[in-house]
Amino acid sequence: MMLVGLAINVAVGIACALIANSRGRSPIGWFFLGALVPCFIGLVLVLVLPDLKVQEERERRLADENRRLREKLRKDRMVADERHGELTRRIGAHDVALGVDTSGGAVAALTGGAPADAAASPPDPATAELRASAWYWAQGPSRQGPVAFDAMQALWREGRITTETLVWRKGMTAWLAVRDVQRLEESLDV
Repeated sequence: MMLVGLAINVAVGIACALIANSRGRSPIGWFFLGALVPCFIGLVLVLVLPDLKVQEERERRLADENRRLREKLRKDRMVADERHGELTRRIGAHDVALGVDTSGGAVAALTGGAPADAAASPPDPATAELRASAWYWAQGPSRQGPVAFDAMQALWREGRITTETLVWRKGMTAWLAVRDVQRLEESLDV
């Protein structure tokens, strides 16, 4: 009788090990659990617990999808930043041609931003000059640009322009690192 009980326990242990292995779990641990726990509890447990292989595959698919979505979002932001920069350049050109300043609520309404607060303090002239300039930057031995300030902010956010990047705009006597141009780094961080 004892031999029959031992044979049943070994058979249940083997069944637990085979099922556990097919579900991404340790077959050795489940063999002993199935063989030593009475009343087929080990077998029931291994059948009830979730399949680790299925969970790992689901997590891998989710990670891949998240990576694809992050890349798409990054590309969409780049396109939106380029469009915003182009719109800002065009509005700036119209402002200059017409001799008006639409940098308040009118520009915000056209670009989808919040309207300017009438009580807000006027922009700092030095910062306004930075924002109104067309910028060039050095990428290795080659010169890039000109780009509007908004496009430069997008490049800054992407990490393509850093504090070490050499930049130039009309009125500067030499190419300087971003960190060496007064208020440029702070303006890019906005």
